[in-house]
Amino acid sequence: MSKDKGIQISPALFASRLRALVLALGESALPAWWKTEFMNETGLRFLERLYPRSSFRAAVHAAGKAACEIHDRAVGRVGVYHLFRLPESLEVDVYSIQPSTDEGFIESLRSCLGQQDKLLDMLTPLCDGEELKNNAAGPRRIGTDSDAATVEALGRAASVYHQAFNLGKPTFPYFAAEQNGIDG
Repeated sequence: MSKDKGIQISPALFASRLRALVLALGESALPAWWKTEFMNETGLRFLERLYPRSSFRAAVHAAGKAACEIHDRAVGRVGVYHLFRLPESLEVDVYSIQPSTDEGFIESLRSCLGQQDKLLDMLTPLCDGEELKNNAAGPRRIGTDSDAATVEALGRAASVYHQAFNLGKPTFPYFAAEQNGIDG
């Protein structure tokens, strides 16, 4: 677990917040990283009519499907994990998070939708603080599958996304499977 303003945060909650921020940033980037319109105020209002109690979850799920497809095309599907396709045990934990347990974050995020600088400010505390030297676009390996369910590794992913959105270069951090105890 990692600290979030003095409070312990689980990998599932960290991943959930990181997903929402990356989805909102991906939609607001120029050009957009994926062509959805769920993570903006208009999209959320539309979803509120269909899913009054779970509109935010529906927006993250719908935009997440598009983001997952883009990431899969960039990094592959076999032997890798990324923010939108994590190890199954972590996916189950992320899905089980109730929006009511993270209302403050959701409200803050909604107030920043469409404002890339404010969304990047929200992303900054999730970054691991490591200075990234590689600023190339495209797939970027940041660890192994055994790392993927840790807050530290997700913090590295947050740093990669932060740099990518700052530079306007679509970059896709991923975790590769270990094979026979050796990085694959």
